[in-house]
Amino acid sequence: MGEGQERRNVGEKEGGQPSWNSGETGPEPKEHRIDIVEINPTVKNWNRFIQKAKERIQSQSQWPRIPKVPQMLRGTQDFKKFYEPRVISLGPYHHGNPHLRPGEMIKPLFAQKFLADRNQDIDALYTKIESNIEAVKKCYDWSSTSEYDDEALAWMMLLDGCFLLQFICGTGMKNFLRYHQIGFVELDLFLLENQLPFGVLKLIFEGTSLPVEETIKEFVTNTIRPEGSTSEIQLKEEYKEPSHLLDLLRSARLGRYKKISKQELGSQPEQEQEAGKKGESSSSRGRDGGFCCPWKKGKQQGNWPSFRHIKELKAAGIHLQPSATSSLTDIYFNSYFFYGYLKLPQIIVDDSTKPKFLNIVAYEMCPDAPDDYAVTSYVCFLYELIDHADDVKELRSKHILYNCLGCDEDVAKIFNEIGNDLVDPDAYKEVKTSIQKHYDKRVNIWIAKGLHEHFRSPWTIIAFIAAVLILLFTGVSTYYALPDKSSYRVSDLLRSSR
Repeated sequence: MGEGQERRNVGEKEGGQPSWNSGETGPEPKEHRIDIVEINPTVKNWNRFIQKAKERIQSQSQWPRIPKVPQMLRGTQDFKKFYEPRVISLGPYHHGNPHLRPGEMIKPLFAQKFLADRNQDIDALYTKIESNIEAVKKCYDWSSTSEYDDEALAWMMLLDGCFLLQFICGTGMKNFLRYHQIGFVELDLFLLENQLPFGVLKLIFEGTSLPVEETIKEFVTNTIRPEGSTSEIQLKEEYKEPSHLLDLLRSARLGRYKKISKQELGSQPEQEQEAGKKGESSSSRGRDGGFCCPWKKGKQQGNWPSFRHIKELKAAGIHLQPSATSSLTDIYFNSYFFYGYLKLPQIIVDDSTKPKFLNIVAYEMCPDAPDDYAVTSYVCFLYELIDHADDVKELRSKHILYNCLGCDEDVAKIFNEIGNDLVDPDAYKEVKTSIQKHYDKRVNIWIAKGLHEHFRSPWTIIAFIAAVLILLFTGVSTYYALPDKSSYRVSDLLRSSR
């Protein structure tokens, strides 16, 4: 299969582009249509109804689906800016968009270098992908893959996969991309609608001798590692294959690493493994990357938080400290007599923070995603803590937040915009409840306010100690200078001389 292979480009034909203005899957092929029997089962056709439901579930169990951005997020003002690729399209959702055509021209060059560096045969790779093309189709919206025949879709997966792996390996990029383009391409790789199934990537790199798995892991973790950070990137290995690169980024942010298995293509993680992971957010785990607080169901505990931002917490004697790891779930609060410590994970905030968080949150909203809502909960938690630039300044001063934007007001605006319309899953309910209990003790606020106003510098502390010592010495001198004390001491001396 040569690089000049004819393939269909939906961007070149009117009406051929995927409908990304809706979150619907579009018309389905005949064998996947839901008829009236499936919608309104009766006793007579109940067995047929159950059988069809089982067949649909089994047909989707080989590779995880790659969903589109949910409909509720598609009407936002900056949808194209944060959810659509700017340089490179991966997969069928945005393939053929006119402004992405320059990116299509460099894919064969990346693919050629990848194959040459790893001594891979393009015909053999194409054959492997085409033999699994039905699994590829089930990963995407039918309305998007139906525009391609099997040959064109297999060729798309081959070019996109080779480009992605060569970009991650980081060799030869400057020969094909300018410096500013590299940054935009990296953003494109973590868009929800711009993902490739990890099954396809496995087919491409499984014959190589290079440590591609470790390279991918390093590429993802480097995007979240604060420079000069005191915390470690400690990832707890999970024996569950990632769905795609965005899923792997989400796992890394939560202190986990989904191992890329070396098994055969057909033995993908089963739906039962995914079901076993469900409910993890309701179980208490320790410092190995899990929530310190369970998401308890049932009766709500505590009242609605009355604190609004970090400045108010500081006024109540609550101090910030960086957590031991950079995992977003590493959030703890410890309360003492009149002060408390809130530990938060270190985080870099730069131009990529907003689109990455938005796409991970969009992914967590989809029915095929993990249902612990861990990143959404973290965003909502910071949304409650950050209100003004002064809150960001306090996070910076404690080495929790690394501001690469230059302006603290911009950072506050980012988290206010991301969390503005989100429904808080409340995974950190117990942390908030503990903070609220500490905050409700008015004596804590009085003591903290006094300490803050009168002991904000070492000189005021020294002056206070000096004043106390002066008062103490003055009191002692005054005590022994009293008349009755003096006469008592003279009479005692006269008696002793006799």
